[in-house]
Amino acid sequence: MKVFFRKLHRWLGLLVGVQIIAWMASGLYFSLFPIEEIRGENLTRPAEPPAADQLLSLGPPSVLKETLDRHLSPGWALQAATVVRCGDAVCWRISGSQGENPFTRLVSADGSRVLAQLDAGEARRRAADWLREPGEIDAVSWLEGPSAPGEIRGRPLPVWRIDFRVPKSLSLYLDPWTGEVLARRTDRWRLFDFFWMLHIMDFEDREDFNHPLLQVAAGLGLVVALSGIVFWAMTTRLFRRRRVARS
Repeated sequence: MKVFFRKLHRWLGLLVGVQIIAWMASGLYFSLFPIEEIRGENLTRPAEPPAADQLLSLGPPSVLKETLDRHLSPGWALQAATVVRCGDAVCWRISGSQGENPFTRLVSADGSRVLAQLDAGEARRRAADWLREPGEIDAVSWLEGPSAPGEIRGRPLPVWRIDFRVPKSLSLYLDPWTGEVLARRTDRWRLFDFFWMLHIMDFEDREDFNHPLLQVAAGLGLVVALSGIVFWAMTTRLFRRRRVARS
């Protein structure tokens, strides 16, 4: 029996040992940095709410609807309409859907026109405005296509990506219609994402916390731990003394 548990512990330990090391290493990394720093939230400022006197410039909802009817395809559905600050003025932020496709638009405060998509220069300026401290932009990229890159997997395209030299390794992904920050990415986040993939063992989408590989590895890890306890108990002096006494 002792030989059996020793072999079981040894071979299972060899089989799942690498994954156990990955769990320990990733868990250590997760605990080293606040999640706000991992996400880069400490590098950007929150959106400022509009001032009370700016709300006086808002147009009636009927004008807003007429403008959106001209801009969007028939059958669009409204989900939310909020008032946000647009530089020194305010505007309507409209979110909704056209069929299965979600959309977000900014409309002038009086409701008369939909604001145009950001061009590269405007995206650069908006990205710089989001920083808490002055930065230095390295590159501005327009991303479009059927699927988003891995850093922003699952998000709809197109988006603007702005890479900074200062703060180092920061990339901001901006909504092309509103200029809002959709995602912040830093080297710490990229390493976090890699460790997260190892931790949950979803090597493709990095999202499934119930992945079968994780379930199997966790089960085998539990067997390794329990077999180790049994093997330790069987090799202690107390166990050997009891076995000798019974014989």
